[in-house]
Amino acid sequence: MRDQIRVSECSSVRDLAASLRNLWLRLADEMFKIEGFIIPSESNADRWIRFAEESVAEGRGFLIIAECDSEIVGFTFATISREFPLDATEHAIGTINDVYVLPEYRGRGIGKRMVAECLGKIKARGIKNVRLSVLAENKAAIKLYKRLNFKIRSYEMFKRL
Repeated sequence: MRDQIRVSECSSVRDLAASLRNLWLRLADEMFKIEGFIIPSESNADRWIRFAEESVAEGRGFLIIAECDSEIVGFTFATISREFPLDATEHAIGTINDVYVLPEYRGRGIGKRMVAECLGKIKARGIKNVRLSVLAENKAAIKLYKRLNFKIRSYEMFKRL
């Protein structure tokens, strides 16, 4: 029998900061091995924790966690905003910033459940558009997002000099 996985919204990042920091570091490490961009460091993890904590506390962010036997095995973090560093939009947009499931728990539909929960929370706020980005090499995530009816809207190009 498979382990029971519980997916729920987390109302306080601070209460789970240590577990979330470890998961974020694993996510950043996997991404760094592919793209060599975001450094999986304690200072970056702390920066992410602060941003997530502030976003959730101010009501402009959602943190969805997946638990198995009281251990956090995955998380999805999303924000809602109308203003971005270089421009503003007519309507608020949801952004799914991070989706991560521990490797040993992948393939069980956990990511799909977390993203679906996140989309429901965003939709309940009256938000009509959600965006995300995914590494081109992350075929499993791309497949998941396509199954959830995400469409390619733009391409981000990168060149190493």
